[in-house]
Amino acid sequence: MELILQTGLTHQQKAVDSIADVFKNTTISQPNQYYGNPEIFPDGILFENIKQVQKTNGLHSSLRILSREVKPLHLDIKMETGTGKTYVYTHAIYELHRQYGINKFIVVVPSLPIKAGAEQFLGDGYVQKHFENTCGYGAQIELYTLKAQAKKKGKTFFPSAVRAFVEGSCQTKNRIYVLLTNMQLLTNGNMLSRSDYDFGVHGYYRPFDALAATQPFVIMDEPHRFQRDQKAYERIVEELKPQCIVRFGATFPDIAVGKGKNKTTKKDYLNLLYDLNACESFNQNLIKGVAKEHFEPLSSKDEKIKITSIESKTSAIFNHISVNGRKSYTLQTGDSLSVISEELKGLSITGIGKNFVEFSNGQIKFTGEEFTVDIFSDSYQEQMIRLAIQRHFETERANFDRPCKIKTLALFFIDNIDSYRGDSNGNKWLHSIFEQLLKERIEYELKQTCSTEYRAYLEASKADISACHAGYFAKDNTDSDDNIAAEIDEILHNKKKLLSIVNEDKSLNTRRFLFSKWTLKEGWDNPNVFTIVKLRSSGSDNSKIQEVGRGLRLPVDEFGNRISNEEFMLNYIVDFTEADFANRLVAEINAELPAEQATHISIEEMERVAQLRNIDTNQFMIELMTRGYIDFSRKINVDKINDFYQDYSEFNMPRLASAKVIDKNKKAKNTVKVREARFNELKELWNAINKKYVLFFNSDVEQSIEKDIQILLQNGVFGSQEITTDRQKIYAGKSNIEVVGEAGVTYLISGKRLPYNIFLKRINKATSIPINTLHNAIVQYAKSENGFNQAYINESSAARFISKFNDWKYDNLKGRFNYKKTEYTPASTKLTNADGTVRAEVVQGEIGTNILRGEPSAKYLYDVIAYDSPLECKNITKEIEEVIVYGKIPRRSISIPTIGNDSYSPDFMYVVKKANGEKELNIVIETKQVEGKSSLRGEEDMKISCAKEFFNQLTLDGYKVSFKTQLNNNGIKSIIEEILKGE
Repeated sequence: MELILQTGLTHQQKAVDSIADVFKNTTISQPNQYYGNPEIFPDGILFENIKQVQKTNGLHSSLRILSREVKPLHLDIKMETGTGKTYVYTHAIYELHRQYGINKFIVVVPSLPIKAGAEQFLGDGYVQKHFENTCGYGAQIELYTLKAQAKKKGKTFFPSAVRAFVEGSCQTKNRIYVLLTNMQLLTNGNMLSRSDYDFGVHGYYRPFDALAATQPFVIMDEPHRFQRDQKAYERIVEELKPQCIVRFGATFPDIAVGKGKNKTTKKDYLNLLYDLNACESFNQNLIKGVAKEHFEPLSSKDEKIKITSIESKTSAIFNHISVNGRKSYTLQTGDSLSVISEELKGLSITGIGKNFVEFSNGQIKFTGEEFTVDIFSDSYQEQMIRLAIQRHFETERANFDRPCKIKTLALFFIDNIDSYRGDSNGNKWLHSIFEQLLKERIEYELKQTCSTEYRAYLEASKADISACHAGYFAKDNTDSDDNIAAEIDEILHNKKKLLSIVNEDKSLNTRRFLFSKWTLKEGWDNPNVFTIVKLRSSGSDNSKIQEVGRGLRLPVDEFGNRISNEEFMLNYIVDFTEADFANRLVAEINAELPAEQATHISIEEMERVAQLRNIDTNQFMIELMTRGYIDFSRKINVDKINDFYQDYSEFNMPRLASAKVIDKNKKAKNTVKVREARFNELKELWNAINKKYVLFFNSDVEQSIEKDIQILLQNGVFGSQEITTDRQKIYAGKSNIEVVGEAGVTYLISGKRLPYNIFLKRINKATSIPINTLHNAIVQYAKSENGFNQAYINESSAARFISKFNDWKYDNLKGRFNYKKTEYTPASTKLTNADGTVRAEVVQGEIGTNILRGEPSAKYLYDVIAYDSPLECKNITKEIEEVIVYGKIPRRSISIPTIGNDSYSPDFMYVVKKANGEKELNIVIETKQVEGKSSLRGEEDMKISCAKEFFNQLTLDGYKVSFKTQLNNNGIKSIIEEILKGE
């Protein structure tokens, strides 16, 4: 399989554009030497560009700071772990080369694991083709990786990577030269600073001087590891002498401000351009949510014991771990463990071996093993492993049941390598316990209902348990065992194989459980990690967001496609000493936000929401002040902040959405219970509307498209774009101040030029019109115009064509399509489990963002009144005699394909009694908060027409459902009565 790289993802493209836009219209001079970069001068225009980029990206005012005095020029891009940082800085390299001719980049990373990951990505053939061809850059990266040199007698060779990088010529337009190095090579030893090499490059015998002569751009990864007062940072600035340092990171270093009592710390941002923080990443579904879980100790006390070491078989050192901290004890044979904890009264040591301790209750515990103070409990880690395996298979079963399967991985962090690899006597208790528990769980899963393919996968797993797991530890790098070497290669370097369900030889790849000792904590990630288990505590001071970072990326399916239209959760299992992990993670995420952003409403936000509510901005502000939600300075009343965001949900609450980090040890507060008895009355309707259908166009549609493309092209697709100002003046009258509109100005602008193949691909991706059809139509159009301006092949023309084609679809494809039922039936739905039983609860956000206090009708499907619009709230609280049962349809749960290349899901489902009271009638309702049909947008009207056709087909297939659209001027009771009269 290949990992399919996606183009045009908004959150990534904005970062790339932000960097490129900084240098627009700035002074750029050609290089003096063929091996150097063009020289960019940080003038006033450049810093005005930075201000504009910050404003465009909506940075909070406290982050819009210009760092003019810091040399060289710095640009900062903040992107959360898992959102594609490496892809973005690679994309930025190509974009800077295309727009400004920059072709010498030095990528600096803090550690070897990160360096290995960057080298693998930058040097990957598929990645190169992606940027060269798919993105249309027409250039390739020549990657040189700087490595430590082995000492040789007699000769001192100039570093070959530096030589090749420096010699790269700017005159070779389709080449970009990138030198990759890690922090240690800049600071340790004298490989780059010595000048006594036998040969140099272009007259430079000191590598640092040769690199500085290229006037490079430096890409710095993980900037929190590069404090500006560190030696490595000084080497970068003083020795490499870069024109610009672009820092990419999820975390940035802190800097002290002020002195004495006034001393505070803040983030050391230098011209921050883009802030995709953790809060935004979670809330936009750019990364997985996190479900933290810990195993409660069997004892009433939150404490456990760990055997840390054994001294000459005579004594053992124990650590007593509790929420209050750790304390060490040294015990010998015959000693009672009650000195460690009163809960262990009656338990003593009967024997001490080379790597184990035997207790008076017959249990044997090994070095590194942890156990609770309950003397008859299993090992505490054994309980965690059991829980992790259970959570893994719950996720794996769901992922395997999809039309396009997802290989599901689990990652275990341990602190005793011998417990997994084996000590000198071959004892490996953790390895043995894991395989035992894994086998037990697989046997359990095989007893459940399974698809044929999943059963085969489980059988293959059971047949070779050892093939299901692998480990990577730092000491493995010096191990000569071939099997271990194969494990390391797959984990570190062969991500594609690890993500594959089937090997190249058609055998099943069952390896999905990985063990490490934090060696994989940075520089390594895999999008399909769904469970992380910390069998060792990392301490309370560690960054929680960095700890979960290895599993935050959105998953890819068996064909390498990234899945971004669904919500996924990462199971994160810790021990009880980190019971507050979820709270700490949420606090850390929210702490990244500027303080004012959470407690103040900006003028722009006030105007935006006032416009949505069709109210004057000043009147709207008075309304909020009267209700006690804000003061005159637009500061939100903290005591009423939750009610404020509930009553005025149009405001974007700058806080982490509650469903993104959950604590499985606590009752979830953001879920709604499904009333099982009510669902059983809806079950037949629910199953019917969840049947999967495919949309087919009539046979004449293709000919209509080919014919009408010419009409679309001639209707103003190609040309310049108008941009008009909205000019307003404020006049002070005798008794009031008023705003008066005046005529603005209009400019004609050209869109950004696109390579012709990219132009065609962009339209093809948005419209599904074959590229050959598009090309032939444009050729025919150009001939009819007796000449064609190549400048019209630009972003604006592509956007206009896509818009006009969408309008054409809405106007011309109604009634020219049909639905056909497929054989596929989803194993589970938003309301049912894979076995068909009703789910106990659903996420509140799937039903509605607002909550009305009170008890819903006994006929309602859920135990809470959750709604999105006032019209929905009226429907839920309306008691109608004829209704047997009714409920909100969870968001995106019914995927009705539409002619607009997307899907559609209605709002309500009802089962009502007919007039004679004998038979039941099924009704599906779509609510629209508008006054009449004329207020419906074309896209909404199109989706509703598709839904009508869908439910008509459902009726023809033997299950009658009445579909109706409810507008503001329609009551739900009148709609139901109208349907009943027609029966």
